[in-house]
Amino acid sequence: MSNSPSAVVSLLAGLLLMLIGQASAQLTDKTQTSTANAGINKSFADEANASLPNDGRGDIFTPGSSLFIINRDPFRAVRRGRQIFQRKFTKDQGQGPRVNSDSTGELNDSAQANLGAGLVDSCAGCHGRPRGSAGAGGDVVTRPDSRNAPHLFGVGLREMLADEITSDLRATRGSAVAQAASSGTSVTIPLTSKGISFGSITANPDGTLNTSGVQGVDPDLRVRPFFAQGGSFSIREFAVGAFKDEMGLEAVDPDLLAAHNGGHVVTPSGLVLDGHLDTIKLPPVSSATEDGDGDGVANEIPTSIVDFMEWVQDATALPFSTPSAARAATYRTLRLTTTGGWRTWTPDSTRSTVFSTSCFRRLRR
Repeated sequence: MSNSPSAVVSLLAGLLLMLIGQASAQLTDKTQTSTANAGINKSFADEANASLPNDGRGDIFTPGSSLFIINRDPFRAVRRGRQIFQRKFTKDQGQGPRVNSDSTGELNDSAQANLGAGLVDSCAGCHGRPRGSAGAGGDVVTRPDSRNAPHLFGVGLREMLADEITSDLRATRGSAVAQAASSGTSVTIPLTSKGISFGSITANPDGTLNTSGVQGVDPDLRVRPFFAQGGSFSIREFAVGAFKDEMGLEAVDPDLLAAHNGGHVVTPSGLVLDGHLDTIKLPPVSSATEDGDGDGVANEIPTSIVDFMEWVQDATALPFSTPSAARAATYRTLRLTTTGGWRTWTPDSTRSTVFSTSCFRRLRR
């Protein structure tokens, strides 16, 4: 047998596939099946631990809570989030209806656009590429390819880069305002970040702004990398919305609620949500006792589950052979604006990593 590197790689790949067997992208747990050694070890109730303080979130000193696991054992938190992503939710757990108990409403109302959508019972039911568990094949009964949802590799990097660019642009805006107030004349400053030009912004002595020169980003200078049209900048907001719109599951999220009402919040994964600077979408319910869709199930997605979902997406690396290739792919595919613009920029060597975005944020704080 050849000892060449290619032969060794081929052998290892074959052994890996033998070990993987028939991997499943969507999973039940062991309390839902009689098949031995199949599915997720914990029930959904055990994963959520919603009886703990703050709807299962607890704190870093509360064993079993989301904050405890994320801070004490981040790899376990990633595994928990991945299993939630793959979990097949049931009607008894609150899956469905689309909007309300009888799924009636107004299709022209953007808040009820999901009336025209089909229901799925698993995150992996939409985001199933590559087929099966990432890169390993497997059986996918619901054929998520037909939904054409994008993969989520590197989604945490996109969130972080978009947030950093936003901070740079808004710092430039603040500088223009200060210079105009000091000089008593209008001041125009170029908007640039990471080698990209976003046009220019003009500040007037009275504090007003002229954003007609802004290019490739909305006038509020917030880069929004999620949804095809660039509709959101937060993985957490995206996940809470997807639970509701695609699965009929209502999440309890005090972070989004506080930020929507003008508060300043730092999520467990390190993203700052500031309701004074950005518009944050209101979560579907405001407490663990509220049954917003009238299906008889409250607290369908506890706060702890939202924490794990944000964490696992933030920690999802890019499947490229080198860090530079991963960065290049991320930069080329970042949606920057609700008007559909795209930009490419030069990598910042001080931020070159394909590992956990959440851990990297913690190093920066």
